[in-house]
Amino acid sequence: MENPLIAAMIQFAILGTAGEIVAKLLTKSKISILKTIYSALVWAILGVIIKFAFTGFNGFVGELVNHHYLPSGKFYQAFFKSLFTNAFFGPWLVIIHRFLENISEFKVPTNGLKGALLTLLWFWVPAHTITFSLPQEWQITLAAVWSFVLGLILGIFSNLKKSKGEENA
Repeated sequence: MENPLIAAMIQFAILGTAGEIVAKLLTKSKISILKTIYSALVWAILGVIIKFAFTGFNGFVGELVNHHYLPSGKFYQAFFKSLFTNAFFGPWLVIIHRFLENISEFKVPTNGLKGALLTLLWFWVPAHTITFSLPQEWQITLAAVWSFVLGLILGIFSNLKKSKGEENA
């Protein structure tokens, strides 16, 4: 697609929403058509925000390398782009995502917020290190795929937690 922002919107709307749907199917949660459409809109907005962040942190890390504040090399640059993106931008993205999902209540729900922020360390830093190792034209696509993968992982963990709770009851 010629416009990278529209491409990011479409990719995140489809893959981010698909991840949520699969997670709901795994946890046997109710799926609402209206909430799914709204979720796709939220993911589209997040796709644009993420595209901006990826572009900005690419320049940020590039300048730090040019000034010899960071080591050069493809792996180092990929790692530091991931680290800085997730450290400086990630918490804001988590909060923005939660706010947009709950905009009708005009609040950011705090339940599960700690766990969501911890995904920045155990999931997103390694995942985006791989992402930033790819050519730029594939980075947003892989980031959208990672959103789907995280939805699957969290859906599986939630399902296992429910199963374990039922066994202990």
